[in-house]
Amino acid sequence: MKKYNFSELFEQYRLPLYRYLLQMSRNPETAEELLQETFYRAMVSLKVQNVLQAKAWLFKVARNLYIDWTRKSKSEQRMMERIQVEYQNTSQLGNPERQLEFKDRQRELEELLGMLPERMQTILYLREIHDFSYKELATALSLTESQVKVTLHRARQRFRELDQKQKGGATD
Repeated sequence: MKKYNFSELFEQYRLPLYRYLLQMSRNPETAEELLQETFYRAMVSLKVQNVLQAKAWLFKVARNLYIDWTRKSKSEQRMMERIQVEYQNTSQLGNPERQLEFKDRQRELEELLGMLPERMQTILYLREIHDFSYKELATALSLTESQVKVTLHRARQRFRELDQKQKGGATD
């Protein structure tokens, strides 16, 4: 792959990959480390011409690196860990109550996503946040398009169930 094309891929997918890895790992340093490893592997191995294939390939590598990291650091990290807020970005403008409600709801949704199995987390995140097509999801997750549709349906259903359970105040 030419250096110029790699630079374009880096600029185009650096932030989406970082956000994905941050969502999965819940740790900025880990997300950065896995992102660097993803692009290192792309420099060494990526030999695709189609940008959509490159996108799926990059997310697949990032996912596999995350899974490896999770296995290696299982004693230190739990996949279900809450996101720790290091600082609060409270705007001086607008409605602070609405912003607080929005942040609380966003935190709730991230926690709900974290309660799902890794495959369901990944498929929902890539589909809903990064607008992956079924074909891209199939490539990134090594599944058939039919498996993607079924897994996505089940993930959405489980996510809604968890949300309803949490809103209802029910516990396990």
